[in-house]
Amino acid sequence: MTSPSPLTLKLPVGCTFADLKLRRCADDAIDLDMDLVKRVCQLNGLDFGKVCQDPGPVVSNILSVWYKTHLSTGGAPDAVMEALIAPGQRPQ
Repeated sequence: MTSPSPLTLKLPVGCTFADLKLRRCADDAIDLDMDLVKRVCQLNGLDFGKVCQDPGPVVSNILSVWYKTHLSTGGAPDAVMEALIAPGQRPQ
């Protein structure tokens, strides 16, 4: 399955990056609102069931694009997302 291009990713109207409720888990994994991820998948024609089988690539793309949009519209930095971004790897 191919992830949507960052240039064509549609985000839910009326939702903010904070609505994803991104957080670190004890095992260094991340947790987020998968219902909202499901909405993003539906908006972009992605099969949520397949995404759940291998969420890494699509979820990473969603986080990257949404965070970039969040910052570009004046949103405050998110501590968890900033920790996930390697130095010099801020979404462009």
